Amino acid sequence: MTTALLPTSSEKRFHSLDLIRGIAVLGILIMNIYGFSNIFAYYMNPHALGEATASDLWVWSFTHIFADQKFYTIFSMLFGAGILLMADRAREKGVSAARYHYFRMFWLIVFGLIHALLIWLGDILFIYACMGLWVFLFTDTSAKTKLITGIVLIALYSLYMAMVSFHLDKIPAEDLEFMFSMFYPDQTTIDEETLPYITSYAAQVSDRIDFFLENVLSMGLTFGIFRIGGSMLLGMALYQYGVLTAARSRSFYITLAIICLLIGFSLTAWDMKQLFTHGFSFESLMFSYMTLTNIAAVFIAIGYIALFALWIKSSAAIKLRNALEAVGRMAFTNYLMQSIICTTIFYSFGLGLFTELSRLQLMGIVAIVFLVQLFWSSWWLNRFHYGPLEWLWRSLTYGKFQAFRKH
Repeated sequence: MTTALLPTSSEKRFHSLDLIRGIAVLGILIMNIYGFSNIFAYYMNPHALGEATASDLWVWSFTHIFADQKFYTIFSMLFGAGILLMADRAREKGVSAARYHYFRMFWLIVFGLIHALLIWLGDILFIYACMGLWVFLFTDTSAKTKLITGIVLIALYSLYMAMVSFHLDKIPAEDLEFMFSMFYPDQTTIDEETLPYITSYAAQVSDRIDFFLENVLSMGLTFGIFRIGGSMLLGMALYQYGVLTAARSRSFYITLAIICLLIGFSLTAWDMKQLFTHGFSFESLMFSYMTLTNIAAVFIAIGYIALFALWIKSSAAIKLRNALEAVGRMAFTNYLMQSIICTTIFYSFGLGLFTELSRLQLMGIVAIVFLVQLFWSSWWLNRFHYGPLEWLWRSLTYGKFQAFRKH
């Protein structure tokens, strides 16, 4: 008789993984709100639409220092850890994990395409699923192999981007003009990026299809292999070493947090200094986003994970911790819920506030969404075993309806 691989029960869950995932999915919105509410350059450059107000500059600086690339790096690490966790459970059951894993990735690709084309162009699900197809091949390798491979992939990406940043004069004029427009768009570019989101839903879908074909299938997947795939492998290694499951000692996490946060925030301080010293020039922004922020984010992400693990080991703010764990157990649903809420607020089919709000006002919306998801996730999981999309994804993966409502 064949043993079926069953979904993870609540009793077998690692609370640390749920907590970290919950914080990460909320943290991602701190930066994604810029992408929902405005043109592409607004995310990276506080002066993209003209001289920033003091308030906008302070908010941009805060989010750049503490959130930019940090939480999606954590999310990527947890995705890798999740792949390994499922493979470990399959090994315990004596069944092959490959079939279930590739079914999961197939359906995640489907969900990602729906999200990317019909809801929001900033989707990460499609790229995560594509990376999951090859990262799975590392499940039976040692933690050391995963760690080294992950570091090498991220280092190669960072080195290449640093070379690009330091040799802008070698880049063809047409490509350089495109790169410049990513940070300092002219009025024509601003109008072209704004138009779909203040007109019709059909225009928005058309814009998302163009973006997907021109960017996600080329630069997105290339970036994914090195930066996201590398982070997934780091997550696998950290899971095997017991870092993500809060299995190490308090002294270990204190040391890890101090070292990683010291390195990460030192790089970020250098980053901020060179940005302000050079007046947010194109060259300084390129070096910031292509190199410094990219490297610093990995160290800060691991430092944050160490702090979250210390929280798990304490008795502080248990109610908040439980609420964040609920958000983490429903991370898939909450991620897509953020897209639906924010596109409804900013796009023409909803409130139509695209380009209308300041960065400080955007952080107010982020805070409201945080509160909504903290309360609704706990409310939902008191009544159901899984979030609605988690249930659908599991049911499709395992080929049968999973238990949903709690008795």
